[in-house]
Amino acid sequence: MTVEVKDNEIIQAVYQSNLDFVSVEAKIDRELDPVELFQLTDDEAGNRFYYKKNDNTLSFFGMKALKRYKNDFESKQSIFHEWEKDKAKIECIHPHSEKHHLKICGGFQFSAHKSGDEWRQFGINHFILPEILATMEQGVTYITYTVPREEFDINHFKAVIQQLLRRPENHILAPQNIRRIEDIFKDEWRDLVAETIKQLDETNKIVLSRRRLVQFEEEIMVPYLLQRALSGEQNSYLFVLESEDSIFFSQTPEQLIEVKNNVLFTKAVAGTIPRTHRCEEDRKNIQAFLSNKKNRKEHQFVVNSIIDDISEHVTDYDYNREPEILTNDHLYHLYTQIRAELKENAYIRLLDRLHPTPALGGFPKEEAREYIETKEFGTRGLYGAPVGYIDLDDDCEFIVAIRSMLIKHNQATLFAGCGIVCNSDPDAEVEETAVKFKPMMKALGVESYE
Repeated sequence: MTVEVKDNEIIQAVYQSNLDFVSVEAKIDRELDPVELFQLTDDEAGNRFYYKKNDNTLSFFGMKALKRYKNDFESKQSIFHEWEKDKAKIECIHPHSEKHHLKICGGFQFSAHKSGDEWRQFGINHFILPEILATMEQGVTYITYTVPREEFDINHFKAVIQQLLRRPENHILAPQNIRRIEDIFKDEWRDLVAETIKQLDETNKIVLSRRRLVQFEEEIMVPYLLQRALSGEQNSYLFVLESEDSIFFSQTPEQLIEVKNNVLFTKAVAGTIPRTHRCEEDRKNIQAFLSNKKNRKEHQFVVNSIIDDISEHVTDYDYNREPEILTNDHLYHLYTQIRAELKENAYIRLLDRLHPTPALGGFPKEEAREYIETKEFGTRGLYGAPVGYIDLDDDCEFIVAIRSMLIKHNQATLFAGCGIVCNSDPDAEVEETAVKFKPMMKALGVESYE
């Protein structure tokens, strides 16, 4: 294994800089294992994050918050503006690649109007600028080290790299002895679905979510969850964000937006059926799925809403007129890909416009959000919320954390939801949410519960 540091280039660039911070990079000729990174940095628990793209082309692990962008402002734009100011103070030194890899990572809660004590450690808006960042892509790893310029020490940088290259001494421990599994307010939630159906006509949709509690005798450890998640579903995003003794964990299929060189990419994902892994049965189910009026209607709600939300921020857009099938380990979804040329700096306003989509909240958007905040049991926090990253070049990606759980010590609260329209069936919606709990149940090692 080769580690390229290029000491002299880095030291000279630091010496010549007059900015407040320096961010330097080294290159390792293999991709580091994120499970091992969490094992090796157990002393930084509560101060780490992880992100993996659904096509497995990029993942990154961060630790030690150099700065937390954490506030309870209603507008998501506050984070973008604060990051815009701070990145101008950073000298970026990257002798191994054209692009510097520094980025902030975090998320915005589903609602700026309603939060709960269980989400207090995250705040409404919560992003981390890491001191140490490991970016894994195309068979190599870039280690990014960011500190105040006057505190930079090349030997400490090398020590950080060596720490991340060690083999873990501690073993991965699975939580044992399930103490309790409970679907919280399951019957009451079914009644709420029935009540909601009566209030809807063919132009309305409300997305309702419910929760499941899984409690063990022992602590739930991130390396175990990550190992199980990575060994299973390969076509989903993975996201981990720690804050003090709270851990938010998501394995989700859904992207909200991606911006590359001022081009917007987004997907409408709505409509779900289970996957059986029996080829002929799945083929027939997909054909029926594509012609099902309820699912097609729900999906079109989302497509129309996204096009409406982005139209004033783009110069041109295109999308496939017939939905495609998005395949995951347990589920099939309808999805439509959308591409658009952005107006200058439009990405800053897009999240406030796009979130929540009808797939997450409903339609009309504001009426659905108010209904959820008034009627739904508990608070969503980061569930169904936009989580992701923003880099130095204003490129960003935000996903929607719809397969997710909030972990505190030995207890996990799982979240799942579904779109309710006028011809929905309450019992079918209960069954659909039960299927959507499966990815998180699998990550916890609890696959036999029905």
